[in-house]
Amino acid sequence: MRLKKDLEKAALNILESGRPLLTHLNADTSWVLTLPYPPGVTPPYGRGLLNILIDPWLVGSQKDYFSWFSKQWHVIPSSVQTIAELNECLGTMETTVRNRQEYAAGSTDTSTSPLERSNASYIDLVVISHEFTDHCNQKTLREIASSTPVLASKAAARLISSWRHFQHVHSLAAFSDKQYDWKNASIAGIPSWVRVARIISNKDAMSFHSAILITFNITSSTADASIEGLVYTPHGINAEDLKPLCSASPQINVLALLHGLHDIRLSRRQLNLGAHNALRAQRISASRYWLSTHDEVKKAGGLVNHFLRRKIWTIEDVLEEEKRRNEVLHIGSPLADIRDTHFANLESGESLLLR
Repeated sequence: MRLKKDLEKAALNILESGRPLLTHLNADTSWVLTLPYPPGVTPPYGRGLLNILIDPWLVGSQKDYFSWFSKQWHVIPSSVQTIAELNECLGTMETTVRNRQEYAAGSTDTSTSPLERSNASYIDLVVISHEFTDHCNQKTLREIASSTPVLASKAAARLISSWRHFQHVHSLAAFSDKQYDWKNASIAGIPSWVRVARIISNKDAMSFHSAILITFNITSSTADASIEGLVYTPHGINAEDLKPLCSASPQINVLALLHGLHDIRLSRRQLNLGAHNALRAQRISASRYWLSTHDEVKKAGGLVNHFLRRKIWTIEDVLEEEKRRNEVLHIGSPLADIRDTHFANLESGESLLLR
């Protein structure tokens, strides 16, 4: 589905299935996760969906430290050019949900939409994985309503707080190898059925190879119901660092893994871990979906660009190489679990219903 063309269809799919919708806002690593409210939970007035915005960078350039050092631009335009445009799309989805619910209840209310009536923001939560400007983009973030809560890595939270724009900025709690219980990794100020944490490794001092864990319960209002999760790791996380997910209580069923395919190096330093690590991460997390992220080949300038090395993998390429390494695909082989995984490479503006 396309963000602008299929808004009503997307909203009705969420409503009828009770399942989340994931939308790729650009060709790089900006996303919106849209969740239906769980049964038994009364949403705020005029709302039926909860929208989590992840690492938004819509337009303009991003630089690391200085323009002469590293500067990049999107090659493929973002599906929306402003936060106001995104908010209008999300508002249209909300109106569709509201109209369908009122029709089902026999209401004939023809009043204006909640967006028109209150000029509301439909971005409920912003999640930032890293302080770098392709993840934590000041121009884009300052367009978001200041009352919107922001959950970010410690470095990103310090940076965002320094702008004095947002009223509520929280550092993400760590979900590490010493902390298996997902409840202990929660952040206050968001709905009780949603939790966000950061998976980090003690071996990675700068937490460059870390992951955001978004967990949610949209199937039941009971506290111990089945928990679903999304693992978002734009640079990749060492696959072994996902093993604590297997010991979480309540059990976390990983619905989607967002991990790129491209292997990117800066001289001898590994930046994006690439497809082979992603495959190992998928095996450990047992995610139902694997979606590529942070794989846009951007227009680049500056000194760093001369030392970047990118190995572009496709899912077919990496599976073929893994098969050669492990011979045939059979039950019990390292590749056996991948057969039940849905892989998707969403383009800018494309959405996927996570069933």
